[in-house]
Amino acid sequence: MPAAVAAGLLLSLGPAHPAAAEDDGLRFDEAIERVTVSPGAALYLSGGFTNGTDRTLDAVYLQVDLDRQFTMGSAFRNCWYSAADTEVRVNRMTCRLEGAVRPGRSYDLYLGGARIDSEAGNGRITYRVSAERGDAPISPAARRGRGPETLAFTERDSAEGRVRPAPAEPGTPVTTAVEVGGTHDLAVNEVTLSGRPGDVVKGDFFFVNKGPGAVRASFDDEPDNDAAVVVELTVPPALKVVKAPSHCRGSRTKAKGAATPSTIRYVCWQKRLYRESVMSPGQFEHFPFTFRIDRADGTPGRIAMPDRREFKDDDPSDNSAAVKVDIAGAGSGSSTRWAAASLLTAVLALGGGALWLRRRSSAARTDGGDR
Repeated sequence: MPAAVAAGLLLSLGPAHPAAAEDDGLRFDEAIERVTVSPGAALYLSGGFTNGTDRTLDAVYLQVDLDRQFTMGSAFRNCWYSAADTEVRVNRMTCRLEGAVRPGRSYDLYLGGARIDSEAGNGRITYRVSAERGDAPISPAARRGRGPETLAFTERDSAEGRVRPAPAEPGTPVTTAVEVGGTHDLAVNEVTLSGRPGDVVKGDFFFVNKGPGAVRASFDDEPDNDAAVVVELTVPPALKVVKAPSHCRGSRTKAKGAATPSTIRYVCWQKRLYRESVMSPGQFEHFPFTFRIDRADGTPGRIAMPDRREFKDDDPSDNSAAVKVDIAGAGSGSSTRWAAASLLTAVLALGGGALWLRRRSSAARTDGGDR
């Protein structure tokens, strides 16, 4: 660290305090021990410390370390924030807490909110407090909080019932274990197409991440880095495909006698280019089809997610849905009704309705229409 930078950080933290004895008893003694949260949620943190020394301290130094999948959302003016890097593998908040810290007294802190990344797994948040400025180093890349508030402490009425059953030794960090519950809920939508024989109708099928967590791109095991199939469509026998999306491919199964007619099926994949692509809550891929109603047959089709390991989610009940054809109730013209309209409304509210997926190149595998 250049001398000028180091000097600036020391001035920002304030004057050095005389060294405290090793057994001074200043300890961080109150924090949530274990908590379960959802991916993408905010976790609001409180804490506290006790001055077990025989003297009054005019400042203490707090350090909060978070696994890199968690970040502090507050920006207290007396704190410095640094992101995880190759040298320090945690996100860190370092604060100078000014005020009289009396001997034998305990104090509470409100630390603000920590954000849980949408892809986060289980992790931890660690706290330590010291009377020594040198025990709370600040990275040269740290940024000072620019919020309107300073992180302050308030004296507890009583320490009883507020400290942990086995308080940490002086200088020993205290940890909050964060269990990230819930993964993701992927879903497809039911579609009902209405019309009379000869009508051309449109149906749009959606593959949606309803949250609460994100999910990574789905790719096959082929060396060409192609995205894997995410939905399989069985076309109702009344319909003929006029136009299929470029990221869907159709096939026909052979008839096995009059009792088992031939079936048109399509497989569709996500238009992603990179394996590190992520599908956040509220984001979706859609598959717009154009059909012609060929005959008065109300036999439904099906839209379903394939039975793949990465699709095991919190609610498998919406991993498949019917594709219906309403002939008897059709009026003039053609229309498409979506039984999943409320689902789509929720998705648009979550993700802003923006299509998030990259477009595949025109050379990507594609076949449209019937086969």
